[in-house]
Amino acid sequence: MTYEPKYLYWDESMKTGDESIDFQHKYLFDSFNKLGEALVRKQASESLNGILERLRFYVQWHFDKEEKCMSEHHCAIGEKNQKAHAVFIKMIDEYYEDFKQNGGTEELAAKIHESLSNWFFNHVQRIDTGLYDCIHKS
Repeated sequence: MTYEPKYLYWDESMKTGDESIDFQHKYLFDSFNKLGEALVRKQASESLNGILERLRFYVQWHFDKEEKCMSEHHCAIGEKNQKAHAVFIKMIDEYYEDFKQNGGTEELAAKIHESLSNWFFNHVQRIDTGLYDCIHKS
């Protein structure tokens, strides 16, 4: 079975009002797209450890920056954002543990790509964009 990845494309409707956060979102979209490309080439299992390590580090760093920005601008969605981030971190940690225990497979890589990229895309669209109004009201 061939996996057909959903590619993530950032556009102006996803602006948060903070250029560095927008840049970080673009980087994360690109990371998920690279995992999708590796799946198409059937090389995802070989690169899964590096991808998971990079995502675990970068996402936590990014979430910290984003949460601080929301706090600085007294953003009402800040707490909702933090809770959502905790869910994502738990998911990625569980996938990482699965990888460490069972090894990297194309099936695991596809599962990771689909669930994490969908979560992240929806999170940016539904929550992170709420930062825009907070920044522009300050």
